[in-house]
Amino acid sequence: MGTAPPLPLHECKVRASLLLKELCSPDASRASRAAERLRALPTFARLSLAELLARRDHVQRKHALAVIAHEQGYASWVELKAAREEAPPPTVDFEALLSRVGGLFLNRWFTTYEAALDSLRAQGGYLFPFRQQFFVCEASLLTTLGVDLADPDWALAGPDWVAPRDAAAHARLEQRLARLAGPTTLNRSPSPTHKKARMSADDISPQPGSRMQRAEVRRAYKEKPPPMGVFAVRNKANGKVLVGSSLNVQGALNRIQFELSTGMDRIPGLLEDWKRHGADSFTFEVLDVLPPAEEPGGDPKEELKVLEALWLDRLKPYGDAGYNGPPPA
Repeated sequence: MGTAPPLPLHECKVRASLLLKELCSPDASRASRAAERLRALPTFARLSLAELLARRDHVQRKHALAVIAHEQGYASWVELKAAREEAPPPTVDFEALLSRVGGLFLNRWFTTYEAALDSLRAQGGYLFPFRQQFFVCEASLLTTLGVDLADPDWALAGPDWVAPRDAAAHARLEQRLARLAGPTTLNRSPSPTHKKARMSADDISPQPGSRMQRAEVRRAYKEKPPPMGVFAVRNKANGKVLVGSSLNVQGALNRIQFELSTGMDRIPGLLEDWKRHGADSFTFEVLDVLPPAEEPGGDPKEELKVLEALWLDRLKPYGDAGYNGPPPA
């Protein structure tokens, strides 16, 4: 299926934060694993595991970043950062594609390509990148967007968009998806020459409380717990944003969208702008997804707080820039 792509820069930073978190964990096994990874650095190579754990207060974020860079095959964090920033952006705007179907489909979200690939192999579907994450969707999402899966190029390229089996077929599919995600896709009327009518987001909005929706949600929960992560609600009219996190990130977005559409004022400033600018001025996004804990019984809430703090620091959604309350002093 091809070689796994390099980690995005933001994911490298998140992993460094989680490494520091594990090093300070009261769980001895987690702290020891983190310390062992840090011993790959020349600074700590001569220390025993016990010595490094005894000096864990001296470990800084720069050390954790250096570990991540080393694990990614770079001599330093500076070298890794330079390489990632030079990477070209993706051709297909998958964010634009997903925005056309809203929360109708329960895709499987992952922060790493490896985890997404494991899910693809185990449960099937189609694997795509999304910003710094990856998601696996069912065929029904693609057909709703107007994608013709009977096209022979899909059989040639395979279901893994990141590591296609046939480069030429993938390039042709990329051109077609790029046209679907283009800025005029939603607003233009379908041409009579198109083989399939393209449905707008309004045409395929889910019916809240319908039997089909309830059955789909129950099935998804039985198969796998919902993704945990960080989300954003953006106001395109004035640039303001709300950032939050949840153990069920898509469920949190659905709840906020429902609250706004029914006039609930849990977030007064957001509701006021919703009424002023209209629903079409808002987007509901998954910014980051936290992978499930490797050990059973683990509590992901602390890791989720770290991930949320990183995005709050990056977007600073306070005052005139957002809907979040003032940051802690």
